[in-house]
Amino acid sequence: MNSENDKIGSIYSFDMSREIAHFKLMPEHIQSSAECNAADVIYESFVVPGDQDYLMSRLLAQKGLPRGFYWAAAQAIEKYLKAFLLMNGEGVKSFKAHPINALFKAASRIDISIASLSILPHQSIQVDASVSHHLKMFATTDFIDDIERYGCADNRYNTFGVEYNTGHLCAMDSLSFNLRRKIGAIPINESFKKLSPDLILIFEKNNPWFQTEENQMLNRIPSEEFPIQYSSSVTKLEFLIKNESNPAYKIALQWLRGKMKLPKMNGKSQ
Repeated sequence: MNSENDKIGSIYSFDMSREIAHFKLMPEHIQSSAECNAADVIYESFVVPGDQDYLMSRLLAQKGLPRGFYWAAAQAIEKYLKAFLLMNGEGVKSFKAHPINALFKAASRIDISIASLSILPHQSIQVDASVSHHLKMFATTDFIDDIERYGCADNRYNTFGVEYNTGHLCAMDSLSFNLRRKIGAIPINESFKKLSPDLILIFEKNNPWFQTEENQMLNRIPSEEFPIQYSSSVTKLEFLIKNESNPAYKIALQWLRGKMKLPKMNGKSQ
């Protein structure tokens, strides 16, 4: 059902009568208004901040900050998936600790096509043949795994290294726009209105996802605005844990564990 609020324009599929007693006995204008108001709250609480997190993830990736990219990307995907679930009448209160994989699976049960969404670069992006082997391509589930692993709360303090490739950014673009379509959200350009012109240009230039159909052009990778980047890092904490048999490393870890809560590594508390 379409929301009557022109500002939002979202599509929702929930039925309040499943949870609200005597809902169907209320006047139709009350029913419609209640559902539209709920849809507006979902949009403002999840889609709008999701857009902000997504734009932040792009900016951080473009400026060479991959750990920040993953953190913001995880926040964006979590919000988009929760918005999709809520718009379809599913609760999200039971999900704990930013469970990207669990949210993705829950959304896929509602709409099976989500599990196989294409996250390839936009069809109008032309990748130079001489560097195409450097641009990583992903299965959707593998990309979700990377976002949950590298963008998890346990990596807020640079606990473990991250692997990043410009292919991650291309996949993030594709997944974000495809999820927004599933939600039925208004064009993301509406989120640009309060941004500075210089920042808008960074998002729009040489990136077809942010170009209108009328202004769309052939986009090439690599370019000044869209270079191919790849990086991999290992933190000191990872190194110490992997080599804890060394007495000096073991003592250092023993002292650290007494002074701070070490984040989880590979799903295990330290």
